[in-house]
Formats: sequence, C-alpha cells, structure tokens
Amino acid sequence: MTWNPLKKNHLTQRPTPAQPLLTHSEDRELDIAVQRLIYVEDTIRKLTKEMKKYIEAITNLDRADQRLTLNLTTCGLAHLNDEFRKVVENYHSVTTQIGKTVQEMAVLCQKTFIEPLKKLRDEFVLIAAAIAKREELLTIWKYSYNRVKKLQEKKDRTASHIAKLERERRAEETAAKDLKTVHAQLLVELPMFLDKRLEYIKPSVQALIMIQLDYYGSTTHLFTHLMPMPNASGSSPSTMIPEDEYQEAVANQMNRIKALTIVKDH
Repeated sequence: MTWNPLKKNHLTQRPTPAQPLLTHSEDRELDIAVQRLIYVEDTIRKLTKEMKKYIEAITNLDRADQRLTLNLTTCGLAHLNDEFRKVVENYHSVTTQIGKTVQEMAVLCQKTFIEPLKKLRDEFVLIAAAIAKREELLTIWKYSYNRVKKLQEKKDRTASHIAKLERERRAEETAAKDLKTVHAQLLVELPMFLDKRLEYIKPSVQALIMIQLDYYGSTTHLFTHLMPMPNASGSSPSTMIPEDEYQEAVANQMNRIKALTIVKDH
C-alpha cells in the first residue's frame, strides 16, 4: 500500500478528563502532551508534503531545461555559426550534468528526509492506539463508578443488594487501577517521545542542507563556468569544468551524504 502524506492524521483524539479518579492537574498534563503531539504530527505531514512538492518542482525544472537545450542543439540556426554552436553545445552539456545531479538529489531527499519522517509519523499510530485504550478504560471505569453511586443511593439493605454493591465496588476498583496505570504510563512516555523528536529529525535537516548546498553550489559553478572569462589577451576561451573532474566532485559529495547514519540500511 502506497503511503499518502495527504491523509488525515492518526492522532486526533484528546484525552477525556477522568475526575474524580484523577486530579485536574493529572488530566491537564496529559491533555497538553497530546495537543503538542497532534501539532507535531500535523507538522510532519506538512513537511513531507512540501518536500514532495519541492522534488517535483526541481524535477520539472530540469525537464524543461533538458527540452530547451535539446531544441537549441537541434535547431538549424545553431549550426550556422561555430561560436554560437559551441555555446549551445556547452549549455546542453551543463544541463545534462545537472540532470544527473537532480536525479541523485531526488533519491537522497527521499532517503534522508521523507522516509525518516514517515517512520516517525508511523509512531503516532501506536500513540493513537494508546490514547484510545485509555478512553476505553475510562468508559469501563465510569460505568462502574456510576453503578456504585446508584446502588449506594438506594435504601435497600438486603443481602442481595449488599452483595451486588460489593461486586460493583470491586469492579470499579479494578477499572480505576487499570486506568491509573495506563494514564501514568502515558504521562511518562509521551513527554519522553516529545523530547526525543528533535534529536531524531535533526540528521534529516542536516542532510537536506548538505544536499541542497551540493546541488545549488555545483549548479551555480557550472553555469558560472559556462560564461566566457576573458584572459589577458582579450580573448574569451571556454572555461568549462572537465567532465571527469565534475563527476569526481559529485561522487565525493554524494559519498559523504550516503555515509550519514540516517541513510544507512538497518
């Protein structure tokens, strides 16, 4: 099944207060943590969506460049003048080299940014399930709690009534204990998850910066060298970077990015 970053968030439900079993402070503490997590998941979804749009935009721009330079090289006018033909051929050579970089960048953005964020967002499935479990336990406790109150309000003091009240009390105590246990676990685990999220995302942001630095740096370098630089004699020889030097530079930078922990296979 293909993952869709546009789908709704997993975590949408805020915890229901469980008073008088829990204090207002305990309820509020969990509610704040869940609200922060809802915001975090929504932010992750938006970041993933924008990254996909960014990759698509860069890819479309590269395709337009490729079509433009191809049309120029096949245009009859380009072959009427040797100097103009050489400029067009050099331009086409640059866009071809940049096209390879765009393909590499798209793959690396997927591996270093989209996939790690997808794994992080998958954790919200478990968090949503834990919140739902608490709500289920709350419903069970609330039912037993109300049953005990009703039985206590009755003036019936028969043995049957007393036995029934005792059973409901035990059921309420068990439900209360289960609910308190789950609530306490959430109060420990959810803030811990929130604290760790930045540590997890940081390598993805660093990798993205490196990828963009390499892409825009090499692109600027190539297009700058495409322009003729006059020498001391006044002539304007071509200063295109040799293909082997360019490929070596790109390979070195890509190896640095691929060596990051976040893109290694586990």
